Amino acid sequence: MVDRDPVPIGRRVAYLRVRRRLSQQSFADRLGKSKSWVDKVERGVRSLERVSTIREIAAVLRVDPAALLGRDVQSAGAAERREGVARIRAALSAYPMAYGRPADRDVMSPDRLAREVRHAWMTYQHARYPRLVELLPTLVTEVHRAHALNPEAGRAAVVEAYRVTAALLVKLGEGSLAWLAADRAMSAAADDRVMLACAAVQLGQVLRASARAGAVMLPPLPRSPVARRKRCRCVDRCLCRPP
Repeated sequence: MVDRDPVPIGRRVAYLRVRRRLSQQSFADRLGKSKSWVDKVERGVRSLERVSTIREIAAVLRVDPAALLGRDVQSAGAAERREGVARIRAALSAYPMAYGRPADRDVMSPDRLAREVRHAWMTYQHARYPRLVELLPTLVTEVHRAHALNPEAGRAAVVEAYRVTAALLVKLGEGSLAWLAADRAMSAAADDRVMLACAAVQLGQVLRASARAGAVMLPPLPRSPVARRKRCRCVDRCLCRPP
């Protein structure tokens, strides 16, 4: 693969890293590489030939891969992204089939599942979107299986997996699929107010991105009797509401 820009790719990586105010060590940590690896890349001692590595660097630097190499990388990255989104869609579509099926292999323990969900959120927060696209299909499948085995114990993991999926899909411009993931999170949260509030954050993000906020009205949470009494000014018997 040939650079179309006379500026070496390592120098562009160094420039964009400094612009993002990242040290070589923090940049290496986000990539899962060593500081020595980053230094060699920036000095041109080590070449960058793998498209997946270039896309990961671009994601951490929050730039388009074209800013590092050019249109060929961008088109290849777009194809990989479409394939990843298709796998996420397939995992979400398999959700209704998870119920009532006997486990053909061991289900992840709740502790391990919680670690996997936290790892997915950390990957999202570090803007390693290509990596997260790879992780989510398996994660979604595993939380479905855990929820099918023990709905109550697996509910939190299901909600969080749907939330991070919706957040990623918004970043990728997949509004309809993000809407599905956010709606699934709301349904899975059910009557748990804390989980419902967390799921509503992603639903709001999807609505803002898709300009559908005006067409959706979320039902208000029921007020407590104490709150109703504070707002009511009636004496002896409340006349504000029908009996």
